[in-house]
Amino acid sequence: MGQHNLDHIRTASKNWRISFAGSSVTWGGGFLQSGLVKEAILNIQRNQSITVEPDMVKVLGNSSYLSGPDNQKYFDGKALKITGINSSIKFSITGDEITLVQGIERDNHAASEIEVYIDGNLYDTINNWNTSPIGIDKLEFKGDGVKKQFDLGRAFTFRHQLLLNEKILKGDHNQGGYGGGEIPKDLDYLVIRKYGKDKHGDPEVHHWISFKTAPAKGDKVLVAFSYGEEISYEKTTIGKSDKGELESPFGDGDVSFDITKPTRVSSGLDFRETDDRAMKTYRFETIQKRDVELKIKGNYKESKGIPYFIFNLATNRIFYFQNAGIGGWKLAFFNNPNEFYRGYKKIASFSPDILYIETTPNDDWSVKGYKLYTEYPDLSLTELQSIRTLPIKSITYNKESDTYNFQKWVGRIDKITAQSVTYLADKQHQTDALPRRGDYVFLGGYYSNNKEYVVRKVDRYDDTKYQIFFDKPITAQELIYKDIETLKGMEIRVRSLSVFEEEFREFIAHMRKAKPELKIASMVNPLPIIGARELWGYWDLMNDISKDIKVDNLGIQTFYDYQYSQSRDKEVVVDANALKINPLTGYMEASIDRFDGKNRQNYEVIVNGKNVYGLDAVVRNPYAYGVDTGLKKEQLNMDYRREGVRANQGINQKMELVFLKNAPKSGKIHIRFSTKNWSGDGCHVRTGDDGSKLYGEVYYDYFNKLEKESMLGKSSK
Repeated sequence: MGQHNLDHIRTASKNWRISFAGSSVTWGGGFLQSGLVKEAILNIQRNQSITVEPDMVKVLGNSSYLSGPDNQKYFDGKALKITGINSSIKFSITGDEITLVQGIERDNHAASEIEVYIDGNLYDTINNWNTSPIGIDKLEFKGDGVKKQFDLGRAFTFRHQLLLNEKILKGDHNQGGYGGGEIPKDLDYLVIRKYGKDKHGDPEVHHWISFKTAPAKGDKVLVAFSYGEEISYEKTTIGKSDKGELESPFGDGDVSFDITKPTRVSSGLDFRETDDRAMKTYRFETIQKRDVELKIKGNYKESKGIPYFIFNLATNRIFYFQNAGIGGWKLAFFNNPNEFYRGYKKIASFSPDILYIETTPNDDWSVKGYKLYTEYPDLSLTELQSIRTLPIKSITYNKESDTYNFQKWVGRIDKITAQSVTYLADKQHQTDALPRRGDYVFLGGYYSNNKEYVVRKVDRYDDTKYQIFFDKPITAQELIYKDIETLKGMEIRVRSLSVFEEEFREFIAHMRKAKPELKIASMVNPLPIIGARELWGYWDLMNDISKDIKVDNLGIQTFYDYQYSQSRDKEVVVDANALKINPLTGYMEASIDRFDGKNRQNYEVIVNGKNVYGLDAVVRNPYAYGVDTGLKKEQLNMDYRREGVRANQGINQKMELVFLKNAPKSGKIHIRFSTKNWSGDGCHVRTGDDGSKLYGEVYYDYFNKLEKESMLGKSSK
């Protein structure tokens, strides 16, 4: 828990303000300290300051530790509560600043005064009087037979009593995760979070009563409730039930956490940030060690409950954080000037010194920009279901022959050198739009390793030879293959990413206008599963434009090193007799059951005691889109221009062994792979998992770089 050897800790040059913006990857679990943002916060606060945490103080008097899921709004989800007059905590801290962070209960029944002693002398007296709105209220509504939801006019309500025509109804706060909001069988209603309007007519997060059945026309609905907000390290609109249980961070809104799986009460409604109301800062002229005691003096004002003080942390350099991640969010939403709670204006109002912008997972679905495609005519349903479909162009069912015409946004490499590629152009392999200078090119074929392909920017295009020249040569070190020639016959994908680039430049311009000196770091998906998300090329694009717009493009090697250092904990054995030629690829292949739709990477293929992965063989990751196996015939008809590139598909493919050459004629083939991945789906990470920690390390390294530059700048003045 926290820091215990504080001697080595360096103190940062200032109280940095740091915003983390992005999609569901940044949203994490919906709190300030969720997922990757929690790891970054802990790394920065603990490694760039002396931070005294609840388990590091001496306690005198009655005390209890607060932890667990209902206390996660405290720093690192932990706090220490002392009660009773003269109960105290003691600690020592070195620096020129002391910031105390406390917790404040949602009513003032036991509000208290706390004496602050420094080096044995009474230095200040603080209190935990809650200054936010506190009270009780009653509202009356009329049913109309249609309306199921009724606005309570504010957030942080609890202890609800609801009467329908004088009959008591049973309900609770919504505590469901993503996809929650369904009212349990034993309840009549849920209290959910949803936008209402404040006194100025602007959006505001409120509690709403959500009925299972709409009250009939003329029904009388009476609601009585208490309201009050706990104040702690995190400032959010997420409240607690009367039992003290945190409600769901998801609200009833307009964009789902994961837009590939849209469901009901699954929207992020606002950003989360550190709460100044919980903080008290003292600054001194000298850097020195100080002994601190915080002692309960007694009740404050008219309060009569048992006096208390909740200690969360003390630090010699507090940092201010904002989690501006929203599930399903993309740059176009951030750029919306009318987006009241979740746009660039809300980030700007936080006035960050550093902004991390994580992007691409949701943006890509609307970028399009595809140039080449391949047509697969007269496929049987079984053949169609065996194809990894993303990015799909169209499917057309032929009723007369009971077959399907399938088009996919890929071409085929005819010739390749380090400087250029020539692609096939015939009846099957076609051009929808000519490649142009500035487009991006995918060369190879993602099977299960991001070094099975290489990305290049188009320098020029010869339309007489269907030849694309690269901005820089391909090197063999970029690929798992020994020879670039191995890419011949594999895929080529050509895209314009200009739609994304324009949105990104616009976002940066908004932030630069608000704060010209703002430091900005971009973070794209570091290691995409190409069969599930078309996120290749974005890191290269960011690298190409970063200097022009003064943005630092964060590195991704850490993720690759982690993924391919995991132990291969599973093995399957395939008989060489199972290898059959795939008429669609020309390779000898074998399907492997039991792993359909599961993310499996870091393979070895052992033939006669030798690993031939990347030399002769590869394995396709089962975590990939194929057509929805519950659909057939006309149900599968689609065109990406109408429905998008994910229509009529699902993550459902098989693990497939592929021999590019030298397929064995007999014997056993051993396939070994890892089941542990940096991300379960090649995109999302969860609080406390290794993927979050990897992001946290990358984000911390960038902060550390800026802090060193800041210290250097100060010392040179």
